[in-house]
Amino acid sequence: MPTHIKLYGEKGERFEQIQAELERELGYEPTNPEVIGFLMYAYGNALETVDTLTGEKSEQEAPVRER
Repeated sequence: MPTHIKLYGEKGERFEQIQAELERELGYEPTNPEVIGFLMYAYGNALETVDTLTGEKSEQEAPVRER
């Protein structure tokens, strides 16, 4: 199932900064889905690092915040 998001303001600017940083590293402009893929990969690795440091197992899904 496709998921669509819109980023506004600082979040949109930060996404574009990350995309530009990836473009410099990769040598081509990654698509928006590619950028999200890199971010998800980095998030997963960050969770594994926290697990290693704390000795606990974190959930692999981001917590859902209620409004």
